Amino acid sequence: MKKSSIVFLFVLTMLILGCTKDNCSENVSPPQASILVEILDDVTEENVFTNETYTIADISVVEFDDTEVDFILVTRDNLNLIQIFPKTNLALDNKIYLNLADDETIEIQYDVETINTDCYTQKKFINVNIPFYTFVEENQIFRIKI
Repeated sequence: MKKSSIVFLFVLTMLILGCTKDNCSENVSPPQASILVEILDDVTEENVFTNETYTIADISVVEFDDTEVDFILVTRDNLNLIQIFPKTNLALDNKIYLNLADDETIEIQYDVETINTDCYTQKKFINVNIPFYTFVEENQIFRIKI
């Protein structure tokens, strides 16, 4: 029994010592920070892309200086979510504008939290606020009624 205990301690020690920053895989990277948004009709509460009020061609996302922000329309489980990838270089008081055709401009405010791990630095959006619209956050999806 003593021999197996020694082997166990040796393996455990090797695992602990082996988990250093030097052993971080170059291919390991954190997920890109993003904001998931679902746009709902205020009256019917239907998704405005599912009910075809808007199409992906009607969407644009910009910063305050009209610089374009990357986004994709994620169609899964009949939800049609907009995944937005804002810049993460400023920690506080960020704003982007989600435009739907010429009908709606939705301001989204957020802060950026930096999380440092042994192998990488991850960015996360916090304090997300959508003034002028009714919204709820469920499972990291912001459901906005327009």
